[in-house]
Amino acid sequence: MSATTTITVGNRSFVLDKEKAEQAYQAKKVINGRETMFFNILPLKYQWAYDLYKTMKNNHWEPEDITMQKDVEQWRSDEITDVERWIIKMGIGYFSAAEGIVGDNILHVVREVVTAPELKLVLGRHAHEENIHADSLVYMLSSIGLNPHECEAMFEDVPTIKAKNHFVVSNSRSLRSSCSARSWKAPSSTASSA
Repeated sequence: MSATTTITVGNRSFVLDKEKAEQAYQAKKVINGRETMFFNILPLKYQWAYDLYKTMKNNHWEPEDITMQKDVEQWRSDEITDVERWIIKMGIGYFSAAEGIVGDNILHVVREVVTAPELKLVLGRHAHEENIHADSLVYMLSSIGLNPHECEAMFEDVPTIKAKNHFVVSNSRSLRSSCSARSWKAPSSTASSA
């Protein structure tokens, strides 16, 4: 027989079943744990994940915290060669797409298969960091005065990067479909990872 505790508040009574609570705690798993629509983090089972979330939260920064004055001066001067400018534009274009892909996959693929709330906190924070990275690219573009479409077009014109982007996006879509159907399986793809 299960040990219970009854608590009365006003004219209502609440029965706390210790065995049921222990079963719920044991059913908490990183993946394939107890399915619930409630984000009930208590009691903590994965303290290491909660500690990681707090570390991530304490590491917060904003793009505007970094002064771009020297970068703007260098960009407007002859200190940077045309090749270096091309590399910077390519990097911005590449990372602009990559940050979006990573953040999207964290939220819509990985977070969907993780069932432990402590890890959902970590993944939510990770997605937030990807948003900050994307925001930093906008900040760089606006500070230096670059045309964002030029950066994106340069990135899309490189065949190997275009093929890699197609590979990643098609696999992400496949994983997302699998996750939304809750029948997760590794995707099969004929695309090569260039």
